Amino acid sequence: MPSLQVTRNKAKIRHSSLVTCHFKVKQGFTLIELLIVITIIGILASLTLATYGNTQQKARDGVRKSDLGQIRRALELAKSDCSSAAYYPAGFSGDQYEQFDGLQLYLADTDLNYMSGSVPDDPKNVTEGSLNYKYGYSLLSSQQTNVCADGDGDATYTEQSGSSQFTLSALMERGPSDSESYKSREKCKNKPGPDGDTTDWTGSAYAGYYVVCSS
Repeated sequence: MPSLQVTRNKAKIRHSSLVTCHFKVKQGFTLIELLIVITIIGILASLTLATYGNTQQKARDGVRKSDLGQIRRALELAKSDCSSAAYYPAGFSGDQYEQFDGLQLYLADTDLNYMSGSVPDDPKNVTEGSLNYKYGYSLLSSQQTNVCADGDGDATYTEQSGSSQFTLSALMERGPSDSESYKSREKCKNKPGPDGDTTDWTGSAYAGYYVVCSS
């Protein structure tokens, strides 16, 4: 009988040991499992950040399009005050970005009241390497003097130069993938731009730009 009891006790011990070992395996993770989980989390985080970044870019591009439309309406108001309603305010020096700076001051002049409040800048308004996230204003090289409102409260409104054509431009952060970019450039093909009076806005050099122009 004692021998039988010892055998039973040993069996219980072995069974208990096996159960304990089995329990420990279920409670933990192997190194490979942990690496897999970490990798999946990293991939999901990357996808989330990429989606968020694309959403932010799309939102800023939408602001750019809205801004240019608003500025164009102000230019049409200014045109109505120019001689024979045939010109847009001009006479600003520099490249298209510097000319836009001049246009901002002009449109914001309280004597003229073409735009209420400040004239918007590009949402980023910076230069990143070769990319200029700034609004541009391009005009014909041949301009008429003393045909538009001067902004000094002069009742005659004849001391500002004018151009019969203009182009407003903005670089989209989503580049050529923006669905409206090429359509806008096609409408303004051979309008004033960085390459002169008849800039081919549909060319590869301007891929990713969104533009509005005079009719």
